[in-house]
Amino acid sequence: MDEYLTAAGASWDPEPTGGEWIGPLLDFFGRTLGHAVPAGYEAYAVVRIPWGAEMPERQDYPVLEALIQQLAPFTGAQIVHSALWEGWGWLYDRDQDPRTAPGSAAFAFPHDEAVLRQAQESMARRRVARPYAAPLMLPERNYFLWSGPLSSVAALRHNGDIPSLIWPEDRSWFIGAPIYTSEIAVGADERIIRAVLDAPGLRALGEARRGASRRRLTVVP
Repeated sequence: MDEYLTAAGASWDPEPTGGEWIGPLLDFFGRTLGHAVPAGYEAYAVVRIPWGAEMPERQDYPVLEALIQQLAPFTGAQIVHSALWEGWGWLYDRDQDPRTAPGSAAFAFPHDEAVLRQAQESMARRRVARPYAAPLMLPERNYFLWSGPLSSVAALRHNGDIPSLIWPEDRSWFIGAPIYTSEIAVGADERIIRAVLDAPGLRALGEARRGASRRRLTVVP
């Protein structure tokens, strides 16, 4: 059930202790940068998530991967923590059948039982079972944590939704990407933020700019 994380060299955290430092440093729940990234970092940046020019989909993972590429030299081989919102429809409880569990559904039109079963099997292979783990409880939203190498932040890329919170073991930087926003916030020291702002790959994908701790994030219409 956890083959995607295992393939990325990662595993679910059985307890939320690795992220319990975050809550006291967040701003009030809402559309501010301080809700996405904890206080205390020297500098902040906001990276816009554009829509694809050819495909009508947001470029969440291309932006995240370009951002991770800039953070890699400052991260090295240390463990990186990722937090996934517990409410994504492609998650399902482990005592349920992923082909029929609530949250996602497969259809065949016109109705054909064989085609429907094939669609259900394909959907089931993509879905991910919620871990037997206590979630990290933050204001208004809860998250499941996994830990692994930096590359493991994209372990569940096939479902399209990026982790909402990402940080390395030494907390030298922090990525916040609240659901239903079209921007990714980054907190770090000035040296790291400068690397993000100057990254050609990020400039090619969208706008990267400095952010103040109470700046408003843009919500997807």
